[in-house]
Order: sequence, then C-alpha cells, then structure tokens
Amino acid sequence: MLFKRFLILLCLPFCFSKSVDVTFKRVTFRGYSIFKEIYNGTITSGNRLKDFLPNFINDAVEIKYENISIIYKDSLADLGNLYELSIEFCHIEEIRPGAISNSSMLRKLSFKGNDIKSIEFGVFNNLNLYTLDLSSNLISNVNAHAFDDMPKLLNIKLDDNHIQIWNPEWFKNTHSLSRISMQNNIIEELPANAFKNIRSVKKYGNPIINFVFDNNKIKYIDPKAFSGLEKIRNLWLDNNLLEDFNENVLNGITIDSLRLNNNKIKCFKGNLAKILKANMNVIDSNPFECDCLQNIKEWSKGNKRVEIFIAELNCLTEAFNNNMANLKKILKDLNENTQKTKNGKMEIADTEFVLVKNNHRIKINF
Repeated sequence: MLFKRFLILLCLPFCFSKSVDVTFKRVTFRGYSIFKEIYNGTITSGNRLKDFLPNFINDAVEIKYENISIIYKDSLADLGNLYELSIEFCHIEEIRPGAISNSSMLRKLSFKGNDIKSIEFGVFNNLNLYTLDLSSNLISNVNAHAFDDMPKLLNIKLDDNHIQIWNPEWFKNTHSLSRISMQNNIIEELPANAFKNIRSVKKYGNPIINFVFDNNKIKYIDPKAFSGLEKIRNLWLDNNLLEDFNENVLNGITIDSLRLNNNKIKCFKGNLAKILKANMNVIDSNPFECDCLQNIKEWSKGNKRVEIFIAELNCLTEAFNNNMANLKKILKDLNENTQKTKNGKMEIADTEFVLVKNNHRIKINF
C-alpha cells in the first residue's frame, strides 16, 4: 500500500506538468539595416524572438526556409523599433491569437509561402502595419473580424490561396486600405455591399483604392457589390467566368482602369456608357459575338478607350475565312460548269496567311 502511494506521488509532477510551447527550434534568422545584412543568429530553442535579437536598432528581420509549425502567443511580442518582419517558406500551419503584440513600429509583415489554413480573430487586429502579405498559403477560412481595427493598413496580399467566399464584414475600422490583392483564389461571386467597410476617398491625398481579383472563379457580381464607393483606381477581373457585367455595378463610381480580359462575355446587355465607364477598359480575349464587338468598337470611337485587339482579330479572321470559303465554293461551282479541257480545269490550292501585329500571330487557312 505504501509502495503504491509512493508511485502516485512520484508521478504527480509528470501528470500535471504543462508542456512548454516552443515556436523556434534550431531556427536561423538574419537582421538588416538599409537593405544590408548586419547580423545573423540561430535560436536553438525558444518562444520569443525578442530574446534573441541584438539591442541595437535594425530595420528588418528575416526568417526563411526554416521549419516552424506554430507561432505561439507572444512569440513576436515586444519587437521594439523593428520596422519589417518576414517569416517566409517556413511551413507555418497556424498563427495563434496574441502572437504579435506590443510592436508599435512594425509596418511590414510577411508570412508568404507557408501552410497557413485559417486566419483567426486576434492575430493581426490593432497592429500598425502598412503592408500584410499572406500570399501563397493554404488559407480557406478567414474570421469575419480577422482584419478589423488596422487603421494604418494600406496593402493586403492574399494571392494564391484557397479563399472561396468574400465576406463583406472584413476590414471594419481599417479605413486606410488602398489595395486588396486576391488573385489566384477560388472566389465565385462578389455579393451586395461587398466593400461596405472600404473607404475610397481618403482624408489626405488622392483616392487610390485598387481591387485585384484576377484568376478566380467569379461568375456573378451583384449590381450593388461596390455600393458606397466613389472612386476606384483599378478593378482587375481578368481570367474569371463572367458572362456579363451589369450596367449598375459601377453606378455612381469614377474609375480609372477596368480589366475584364479572358472571361466568358459574348455581349454586354446593358448601356455601354455605364459599363465601360473607366478611362481604360481592357476587355480582350472574350468570346464576343462579332456584331456586338463591332458595336463596341463604334461606340468607343467617341467615348472611352477600349482594348479589343485579339477579339477584333478573331472576328477579322472568322470573316476572312468565311469569305474565302464562299469564294472557294463559287470557284468550285464555276469550275464544275466550265467545259473541262486538259489545260482548262481551275483549281484552288490550299494557302496559309499569317497576320502579325504587336507580336500576335494569327494563321488563316483556305
């Protein structure tokens, strides 16, 4: 009996001991000042980056191609005067809420090229960042308030992830945002009031809001998706699945550049003056009906600048091939009705023309 009690007492410290969270194990880091490496070091084992940084002022710290699974709470706290931190291509799967705190001078933060799947509330809120780079991860879930209360954030990069749904609740009290880059995701639609928390007119300086949604799966844009915005510099929607662009999408908005390259648009159903209202409208490489394209071309002569070079060449090629096919048929009929003699039979040889303009090559066979 005494022996059993002894064993129980012996095991108690192990049974109730708490495992220590360690973010950095055998991790090498480098420090930079004015783009020049000024020191490097290796963290054998530790949870706070601050404990391993030198005391002198530096501009940037970089950790690349290391193995870090989880960024635990307080791991990136108290970074003093550090301006830029990059932890890239390190196989990070999770960043815990509270991991980054008390780093008021931090302006650029990158977790590019990791394996992060989810962004939780409490990770980036209330930071003074100008740029946040979360591109090339595995992100599919972003908390509705993950990007709230970031008053100085100008640029957020979420390219090359697995984000399927745009949440209109994002970016509350993040009023300085001027560029949202979401290319190479799998977003299927932009809902009503999608950008209700975005301010396109800044208190100081020119409005510079930019939306980059290239290479998604967007099939539908609600007519009120951009409701509340007054000015957009760039709206890029290349390589999506749009079959139309509603004339009310840009209602009341001044826009510099609209890109709709390589979608599924055959013809615009609405008022061209309301659809192609940007100073530059790039709508090339869509399967336009040629009659519709001709209407756009004629309209654009006295209105906005519209780029349709490839689409126009495709229609010219189609028309040329149709004309040559008709000519070939006419000559064939004439030939059949002509008295056949040894030297009098007419034949049309197969011919190939190549049209070249601005490095684009179009082959025409007849």
